[in-house]
Amino acid sequence: MKTFIGYEEALQLTLARVPLLAAEEVALAQLAGRVLARDVVSLVDSPSIDGSLKDGYAVLSADLAEAGRDAPVRLRVRGSVTAGGEGSFEVSSGVAVRATTGAEIPEGSDAVLAEEFVRKEGETVLCLAIVEAGRNVLLKGTDVRKGEVVAHVGERVSAPLAGLMACAGFESAPVYRRPRVGVFATGDEIVAPGKKLPHGKLYASNLTEVCAWLAQRGLQTSAAIAGDDRTEIEAAVASLAADADVLITSGGAWTSERDLIIAVMESAGWEGIYHRVRMGPGKGIGFGLLGRKPVFCLPGGPPSCEIAFLQLALPGILKMQGLPGPAFSTVEARLDGVVRGQSDWTQFIHAALTTEEGQLVVRPAKLRSRLQSMARKNALIVISEGVEELSAGARIQVQDLRQREG
Repeated sequence: MKTFIGYEEALQLTLARVPLLAAEEVALAQLAGRVLARDVVSLVDSPSIDGSLKDGYAVLSADLAEAGRDAPVRLRVRGSVTAGGEGSFEVSSGVAVRATTGAEIPEGSDAVLAEEFVRKEGETVLCLAIVEAGRNVLLKGTDVRKGEVVAHVGERVSAPLAGLMACAGFESAPVYRRPRVGVFATGDEIVAPGKKLPHGKLYASNLTEVCAWLAQRGLQTSAAIAGDDRTEIEAAVASLAADADVLITSGGAWTSERDLIIAVMESAGWEGIYHRVRMGPGKGIGFGLLGRKPVFCLPGGPPSCEIAFLQLALPGILKMQGLPGPAFSTVEARLDGVVRGQSDWTQFIHAALTTEEGQLVVRPAKLRSRLQSMARKNALIVISEGVEELSAGARIQVQDLRQREG
């Protein structure tokens, strides 16, 4: 197991070792945000007919080559066709057929004259404008052709893409399964939120925040609390691992006699990948595999737990469902103030991202309370290893935490 490795190496090891979960078939209406597990090849042509784009009259364009308001052309109306209807008419010279939007273009016609350019008189119509061949006609297969790949494996499905797949003849599609996550916090001092708080204890805010981040990404979690007792921790691991695809622990990940997590994982036979990373906060994180299940051992300090989760655990969990990109997008912003890091590790700084005079500005958080700072930030400034200072006024890349997607 590697120790005290750089942040970038830890991230690459995480992404390389987490498994991609199996595919499941999901209804199109539930697909938004999911990642396709195979190409989607259209089963049909869409539209399946040459159809009218407007309410109007199907005609021969040659009949109206010289039509105008001062020189209307009179055509005899031979019935009407509607969207989904089964009426069958043929258009010949001197004839028009009434056609509603979506109706199949009658045989012989090559254009539709919109009804605002038509004046009806009995069984005939006066056509007041020319119309070229193909006008207001949506040809068969214009949107999707049978056999065409309309969505690719690894593509994240948007709502419009789900609609396109419906046009291609599907009601569901295979996507990578979302991981079920087991989360537990350790420590004799930890109390579940909502219970009475005894003297010297504190509520399990780490557990709550991690589960909330996962819920924001549409992931299901199971949660537990264990004391600083090896038997309790082993029981929590066994219970959560029975149904979870990945485990996250909070606390007990350092090296004191009360930090038992790594020892428990080793006795359970995990493959330790790394423990302790040159990053701050969050350096105490450990990562390994229990069978094929990733296990992220997060530090117990709230800022360390949060940053270790956001920067290493969350990207790994997203990769399991086919999302290999960064957990958060980055934006360029002007730095308001000086920030300092350490040359021998990667530093993450809470920040506020605002728009001023049309430009993004990022300010380092200055709240005295670490929990208030965590709760009020909407961005993170990242100072890479080897960089000791970022100057005021510099334009820097900032992790934008404001996104809200499942």
